[in-house]
Amino acid sequence: MLKAKQKIFQIGDIKVGGQPGELPILLIGNIFYKGMPEVTDHEKGRFDEKSVLKWIRKAEELAERTGVPHFLDVMANHPKAMEKYVMFVSDQGDVPFLVDGATPETRIASLNLIHQLGLEDIVIFNALSPRITKGELAAIHDSGVKAAILLAENEVDYTPGGRVALLKGFNEQVGLLETAKQAGISKIFVDTIVFDVPSIAYAVEAIRLVKDKLGYPSGCSPANATYEWKQRQDAILREGFAAYNASAHTMAQLSGADFLIYGPIKQARHIIPTCAMNDAIITYYARRQFGTRQLTARHPLNRIF
Repeated sequence: MLKAKQKIFQIGDIKVGGQPGELPILLIGNIFYKGMPEVTDHEKGRFDEKSVLKWIRKAEELAERTGVPHFLDVMANHPKAMEKYVMFVSDQGDVPFLVDGATPETRIASLNLIHQLGLEDIVIFNALSPRITKGELAAIHDSGVKAAILLAENEVDYTPGGRVALLKGFNEQVGLLETAKQAGISKIFVDTIVFDVPSIAYAVEAIRLVKDKLGYPSGCSPANATYEWKQRQDAILREGFAAYNASAHTMAQLSGADFLIYGPIKQARHIIPTCAMNDAIITYYARRQFGTRQLTARHPLNRIF
């Protein structure tokens, strides 16, 4: 059991956070990322709608079948493209999603459109980092968006403790938690940041520390490392990608992650069933060892076992 009182935030009809075993993990898949074959023009936002929608529906089907909630992380390199992507995703229903632009201008464009469309309550800003600009902070505040991922990237101290210190503030530097508060963010999700495969060890320990000391929903993106490592391997090791990618996400989940950004949405077919099985195991143990109660009937332990 974690020491700090665990914060649970609701985005749309999905609750995220809590003690291990209370809620299933939130999985987040990237779409429109650089290199996605279905995108034909990243500057103007042209893409094969039918093909992209196929992958979205597959993820939704798996989420419904297993009880693992699933959001989209809308990525873009240019403001015009971001606006087209947000319009496309919002047309699919009121499912929550993240906005994740490559530049401040792109992220600001997404926030302006979200405000115009009235989507503030179902959007998570990805991400608020130590390098965020004043213009972005103002745009977040003016947009009315209340949820954001905080990127715990401490360039002075890369240890798990250093990432917690970045959130709280150190060496007269204002912490990211205070910065988020000033921007009007009240629903905070902490990304403990992965640099390469070995660094997953620090990221997952930081997840535990953030939750144990501060109580905020926390997670990371192991796929940032596994995909990069995959490109440098020979054919024999690349054949095992689905297995070692799932293993990396499992390590984070067993360390208490509340959410995982698992990379390209095509991996939903591997990652959602993997994490559903893990959730059932975690909840079974928590229930019998600590008397933990599930906070939702929509849970893998109920859906697939």
